[in-house]
Amino acid sequence: MIRLLGVLAAAVVTVSACGTSTPELPPDSPSEMLNVLTSDRGDDVFNNVTTYEWDDDGAAAGARFTWIGEDDGAANQGAATMVEYLISNHGELSALDSGFLGLTKVPAAQLNPQLIRDYATALAPHLGQLVGGRQGAFDSLRTQMADDPLALRTLLSVFVADPEAGRTAVAATHAAAEQYEEAAAAAPPDSDESVAALRAAGSLLGAAYGAVALADSDIPTPSSGRATSEMAVRVATILVPADPNAAIVSKYVEDGRLMSPAAVENKFSDTAMRTYYLDLQNYIGTKGFEDGNNAFSAAFKDSSGVPLS
Repeated sequence: MIRLLGVLAAAVVTVSACGTSTPELPPDSPSEMLNVLTSDRGDDVFNNVTTYEWDDDGAAAGARFTWIGEDDGAANQGAATMVEYLISNHGELSALDSGFLGLTKVPAAQLNPQLIRDYATALAPHLGQLVGGRQGAFDSLRTQMADDPLALRTLLSVFVADPEAGRTAVAATHAAAEQYEEAAAAAPPDSDESVAALRAAGSLLGAAYGAVALADSDIPTPSSGRATSEMAVRVATILVPADPNAAIVSKYVEDGRLMSPAAVENKFSDTAMRTYYLDLQNYIGTKGFEDGNNAFSAAFKDSSGVPLS
């Protein structure tokens, strides 16, 4: 019996040693790393770094990817390869081996929280490009998002598994959505450009809502109704100062500008807010944004993939 236990102990040590060798970090040079990430070895590099249980929670490894958060062609290409890896391997990354003999299954964000936070920070400036924009590095991903509206939710789910990474990614979707809403308001009403911008905004916000809902997370992100109301406020805020006939919302206009929700609530009451938001949605519809509004709502629903409230 003692001999058998000795053999089993040796086997455990052998098994534990296998698969635990520390992977080599990617090059500490953006240009060299980009060459690796865009080569046939790219996925292997990401996989080795992301699935290994680092003693420092992935801090040193994550630091190698900070350049992806910059605004240049190389960063765009690096971001695209990272997004492709995270979406394609989401299933594996949601249940990685951890602990003794790898018997515990945890998401990548729990295995290496700092690494996933660094990934989220690196990708944050690029999330808007996944559903719109003109950066060529993201062309194939934009096509993928159009063909599979849940792909963006899949990406965000990797980050939402960690509260800090999730807040970074969700805040980035909010910021990108605001930019698209403002672009829609500045474009000719009912133009393809305006409709596409509102569709992009809806996709971003819907994906964030779906990822947060699936994770049962408390990261703040608007529901469909609230997102639609906030979009109407943002668009109307830009339209009203240049509109000589803002009759529908005239009671919410002071000094030629649309009153903010807080100002409306303060002047009228909290019970007036529902009417305020409905009036604004009606207003932007009469100004040529009805198709854009519909595109926003449909995109939110499709990219969330969860029941809406």
